[in-house]
Amino acid sequence: MKKIQFIAITVFMLLSVTCQASRKNKKKDADSTKQVSQTSVVVADTFTTFPDGLQYKIIKHGTGTRKPIFTDHVEMNISVHVKDSIIYDSRKMYNNKPVPQQIMKPKGKGDIVEGLMMLVVGDSAIFRFPADSMKKNGGSLPPWAKEGEIVEYKIAIVSIMSEEELKKDKAAKIAAQKEIDEKLLQDYFKKNNITPLKTQSGLYYTIKHEGDGATAQKGNIISVFYTGKLLNGNIFDTNQDSTFHHQDPISFEIGKGKVIKGWDEGMTLLKKGSIATLYIPSGLAYGQQDKGGPIPANSILLFDIEVKDIRTQAEMDESLLQEYIKRNNIKAQKTSSGLYYSITKKGKGAIAATGDTVFMNYIGKTLNGNVFDKNVDSTFKNIRPFSFALGTGKVIKGWDEGIALLNKGSKATFYIPSALAYGPQSPSRAIGANAVLLFDVELTDIKKAKLVPNPVK
Repeated sequence: MKKIQFIAITVFMLLSVTCQASRKNKKKDADSTKQVSQTSVVVADTFTTFPDGLQYKIIKHGTGTRKPIFTDHVEMNISVHVKDSIIYDSRKMYNNKPVPQQIMKPKGKGDIVEGLMMLVVGDSAIFRFPADSMKKNGGSLPPWAKEGEIVEYKIAIVSIMSEEELKKDKAAKIAAQKEIDEKLLQDYFKKNNITPLKTQSGLYYTIKHEGDGATAQKGNIISVFYTGKLLNGNIFDTNQDSTFHHQDPISFEIGKGKVIKGWDEGMTLLKKGSIATLYIPSGLAYGQQDKGGPIPANSILLFDIEVKDIRTQAEMDESLLQEYIKRNNIKAQKTSSGLYYSITKKGKGAIAATGDTVFMNYIGKTLNGNVFDKNVDSTFKNIRPFSFALGTGKVIKGWDEGIALLNKGSKATFYIPSALAYGPQSPSRAIGANAVLLFDVELTDIKKAKLVPNPVK
């Protein structure tokens, strides 16, 4: 699963709303490393005001000597206050851990990023600005602020690293955690008298029941029951207990990154009907992410797995289409490629051939009935009729094949498996990856391709 970054994004959004419009920007150095100007005014309550309008006060001096520059990464604790109300507190939201933030160029005058570039490791400071300044830049006041109020940021700098330093730090932490995980797993196996198999990545597994048929592979759709536990035996999730509010098998395509790495790899070790346990080191699970509650950062995860089904995408599509056709009492024919079609009105004349220009009206739907495109409704802003040269790859394969079954005036419905549509691609929000598509079509006209005579030899 993907690394959670919403905390850092929230901080970035909070920081970016501090821009004020009190003066023109001073000239910046071309190398983007110049620090904020030290020209400032000390106000009565010990806050210092910069020409941009941003006010600050250092409340604790750290021992660091390096100030961040653009593209550096800082870790900080931050809270946002309006009067006595705490709007945001990273310690509470991030399990008392510092929030990562990259230093980017200020978005405008008075951006608090300029304030951050004054601080060193160990510094704590308060930055403040009037909430009205948000409106001055064409924005709007957030619901937690009113005109005339002062917004305060309390910030403590924990670390400052360059891009290269950050990469090295992460690599060192991953290597160290890998050794820790290995020892914890070996201790667990010894204590519980378990003799597992190990993959090259560091994943351990035991197979209680082998299952039947072919072993699952990347691209297969696998359906499983599971129970997830920590090394201490605490269950954090399962789809075999009603108290966790989901009891259906979970299905996903192997190798697409929809699940943690340990799952994507572990499933390729199993067959349909297999019962197994995966012992997943933190680097193949959620790593340094703190999932909150039941899954702390750097957690080793155990999963008891039962494989209910393994299918190829083609098999999955076929099953979906057969269920849909049966449920809706549709009489459809099937071609050797897997395309289903039903002709609701027979046309007249010759059938369209490769190279002919065909003119169509159509409505495109997903299996759940959602219309994603059509050219018979002005809201979709499509040309009516739609035309293309048949058999030249200008449309999805299901259309090129299906239209070749029709003659002028025909009306039909195509039931198109994903391999004959957009496959693993998701061309729009309305059409997901591996979507089975339905098209109601009308072939309004056929313009025969001009025949080019063979040259006389």
